[in-house]
Amino acid sequence: MQQAKLAVQPRNTFGKQRARALRRTGDFPAVLYGRGQDTVSIQINARVFRQFLRTYGENVIINMEIADEAPETVIIKEIQRDPVEKQTLVHADFIRISLDEPVSSAVPVILTGAAPGVQQGGVLEFPLRHITLHCLPAQMPNEVSIDVGEMQIGDSFHVSDLSFDAEIEMLDDSQRIIVTISQPRVQTETTEAEEGEGEGEGESEGEETTDAPAEPEVISRRRDDT
Repeated sequence: MQQAKLAVQPRNTFGKQRARALRRTGDFPAVLYGRGQDTVSIQINARVFRQFLRTYGENVIINMEIADEAPETVIIKEIQRDPVEKQTLVHADFIRISLDEPVSSAVPVILTGAAPGVQQGGVLEFPLRHITLHCLPAQMPNEVSIDVGEMQIGDSFHVSDLSFDAEIEMLDDSQRIIVTISQPRVQTETTEAEEGEGEGEGESEGEETTDAPAEPEVISRRRDDT
């Protein structure tokens, strides 16, 4: 896991109204807690933090500098974003760690390669985009890469297909699917539509058979008119 510095400021305003006012100034609220120490309320410049995430990602060991205090070794626990405007940072939680103690962290999964199954019309489904690992911070990978370059239609890649050093423990269910190539949906929909048309044709023929006696009645009325 990478290490990076992040400078923040202590925060002494609280409540939803104050938080909204803080975000209007370009900062957003956050908290730091863990390891039996006091919770510290902080505020972070949103533009600086967005650039930090673009550079290092969320899975990083942070040497957090809070004003004139000694740096804290922390990791990101949670980032809350606006549900509509995803770039708007609402709140963040940081947790203190020790480099000598194992931590659990959600590591992003990255897919590489072009799956032949997709080129043949299959649909790539990617239901598990993070893997939760437990190990020492320095051993935590920044990301997990999966090559889908040989995956055909019907193939799946499970958590159990991953391999790590013995010191790294996977916490997700081994049977969970990370990525799969499913059957083309268009073909299934077309088949159903064709079946529906076939049923309609059968009904039409039945209706013509039922209505056949109508002709003599019309002819009979015409003879009466004559």
